[in-house]
Amino acid sequence: MDIARIDLADYRQSGAGANGASYDSIADSTVMLKLYNTDYPTDTIYSELEVARKVYDLGVPSPEPGELVTDGERIGIRFRRITGKRSFSRMLADEPERYDEFAREFARCCLKLHATECPDGVFPDAKPQFQALLDADVYLSAEQKAQASAFLQRIPDDRTALHGDMHIGNLISTLPYGAPLSQPHDIYFIDLGYFARGCPLLDLGMMRCVCVTSDDEFRQKEMHIDAAMGAKVWASFVDEYFGGRLSVEEADALIIPYQALKCFLIEYNLNGFLPENYAKLVKSVDWSK
Repeated sequence: MDIARIDLADYRQSGAGANGASYDSIADSTVMLKLYNTDYPTDTIYSELEVARKVYDLGVPSPEPGELVTDGERIGIRFRRITGKRSFSRMLADEPERYDEFAREFARCCLKLHATECPDGVFPDAKPQFQALLDADVYLSAEQKAQASAFLQRIPDDRTALHGDMHIGNLISTLPYGAPLSQPHDIYFIDLGYFARGCPLLDLGMMRCVCVTSDDEFRQKEMHIDAAMGAKVWASFVDEYFGGRLSVEEADALIIPYQALKCFLIEYNLNGFLPENYAKLVKSVDWSK
């Protein structure tokens, strides 16, 4: 792929995350830039741009992707800038008293995404991806791996659109501080590199990872909330997503095996390491259900 050279002096840093940093163009208010860390795999960046274009073309609300760029050291992607945006995690930190309405709005956005059908041959199927992650896992015994693999194969094949990394940090809104949800605003999914098709419970597994299982340091640094807020957000999300049909305890029982599958992705991203709380969850799952 062609990569355009940029002068980073033409951009102002606007944020940072585990994989890189974001910048806004100083001269053009419609352009933002995501630059990945130098150790981030180049092939993955190419893939993320390709996926972002396909997701945008599918009609999923997401920032319009542009071209690949480099500052001479790092590679990145330009996107159409969404002005006045806040992530849902930032909204919760800014206005914690509104956690219930924000969590329910997040759930409604996820339901809309999960009502989207992916055409054949455009996005990967999630099950083979998770089988590869399971095969590389270092925490389960051979017997546990066989049981987990059998559970994975029992999951029905599905053409449902999956975000792949669905949590409160990966949905942004243009709703101003203090404004009611009834005020017109736009919402966009971001960080779409793991977009796939499959069972929606896999997406809910990642949401539970962030809200319930993550350690306090990660939750505070990356999501700007504490454990108590995470639990409240999860409870409101569950109630809205399942239309009041499941209690939190019933939803947990249903989702935890899918969450454990998501932990294999976390393990992969951390080069074969799982934080203790995730490793404990993975080892405790009854895969026979």
